[in-house]
Amino acid sequence: MSKYFDIAIFDYEFVYKQAFWLFLVIPAIIFWYLYHEAGKFKNINYSSLENFEKRKFNFVAFFRHLNLFVFIAGLSFVILALARPHLPNDIEEYKKKNMEGIDIVMALDASGSMKAQDFKPDRLEAAKKVALDFIANRPSDRIGLVVFQAEAYTQAPLTNDHELLKVMFEQVQNISNSDIIYDGTAIGLGLATATNRLKESDAKSKVIILLTDGVNNAGEIDPLTAAAIAKENNICVYTIGVGKDGTAPYPVQTPFGTITQEMPVEIDEELLTQIANETGGKYFRAKNETELELIYKEIDQMEKSKVKVLEYKVNPPEKYYGLLALGIFLILLYRTIHHTLLKSIP
Repeated sequence: MSKYFDIAIFDYEFVYKQAFWLFLVIPAIIFWYLYHEAGKFKNINYSSLENFEKRKFNFVAFFRHLNLFVFIAGLSFVILALARPHLPNDIEEYKKKNMEGIDIVMALDASGSMKAQDFKPDRLEAAKKVALDFIANRPSDRIGLVVFQAEAYTQAPLTNDHELLKVMFEQVQNISNSDIIYDGTAIGLGLATATNRLKESDAKSKVIILLTDGVNNAGEIDPLTAAAIAKENNICVYTIGVGKDGTAPYPVQTPFGTITQEMPVEIDEELLTQIANETGGKYFRAKNETELELIYKEIDQMEKSKVKVLEYKVNPPEKYYGLLALGIFLILLYRTIHHTLLKSIP
């Protein structure tokens, strides 16, 4: 048992410090004991003590007091065990493992149709804003960003530096307005690129959140093939289709300036549902900003629940065994003394 006590108890940190409130029971026990002991004696008046021999040492009273100390010591060790002591480095390793529990890559459609204004100020800006709110709620996760149009590229690798990630998100609009990449929607290529960012990850949970407002009309990789690759790498894909039903206002450049035209909304919901189902994720449809916010909140809660499960599986080494064993031993010793040396005959 010595290996459990090779370090002073003050060197430990405790997971459940609220268990220390149980120490308040000990003063109550002592008070009850003193009150009970006082009730055993009655005062008798004598005119003189000359006829009484000198008071002898009372072994029974001594063992009774000693036994109370044994019980309190045993109870104290049990309370310390309930508080779950760990060495400080064990706690840090525990936190580190949990922080590495989930990696997320956000695959964002930045094609021309994302300029539609059924979201304010447009779909792309609304998607960026809601995504940044999602990121702010997950400070311990590594998160990356993949942007796709007719091609796909990694805008930000997996990182814990969420301030840098915010800057990378803000730059997406500038790239989508440039002529570097011709227009189109390569869902399969975007998903494959996001998968490549995650396949080497050793995180306990790997997630892709793919947001698009169109159909797959570009890229050399079939979306379902990309979904199968994601599944092989234990990656869960949540897909989000953005855009209201029917038509949506879309800015069009003309020789006379920018005008707004109603353009049909075309989202391949069947494909997005297949991708999500294939990888153990879920498909969502957002017809306005409020629905998009609620979708990200739902994903946030689902993934936080997943991390809680991981926390129960990744526990620091327990140090309470010796304390609990000693506490139980002392309480049993108390009971033994009480029913043998201190046993009273009615």
